[in-house]
Amino acid sequence: MTWSLLFFTTNIFLGIGLAMDAFSVSMANGLNEPHMNKGRVCTIAGVFGGFQALMPLIGWFCVHTIAEYFHVFEKFIPWIALILLLFIGGKMLIEGIKNDCEEEVSAVSPGALFVQGIATYLLVLLSQNITGSWLLLLP
Repeated sequence: MTWSLLFFTTNIFLGIGLAMDAFSVSMANGLNEPHMNKGRVCTIAGVFGGFQALMPLIGWFCVHTIAEYFHVFEKFIPWIALILLLFIGGKMLIEGIKNDCEEEVSAVSPGALFVQGIATYLLVLLSQNITGSWLLLLP
């Protein structure tokens, strides 16, 4: 692996993207449950911190072991990412437009928190892929 300016710049932008995404999801969880106790706050912070630490390592491992078999799909990766982001964004818009009544919202369950942790990483990974800085394929 060569240590270049591009490598460090891409890592910095990945970290900033993960931090902003995790911060916004954490803020939404805090607004959802305004009187959250300190243990719950630490749990949410720990989940997002763990995903920020583990997911890039898992991605790097997968790219250097599994990705060799999927080299044929490499030129389609940006299009797959674009389709996934358009689907997620379109679904959010449709739900926001259709659902105009107030609902009673409960606290975020541990399973939902786990899914939020995965989603924050995948969203940043897909976004960086669309912009052309595919971190995990750097040699």
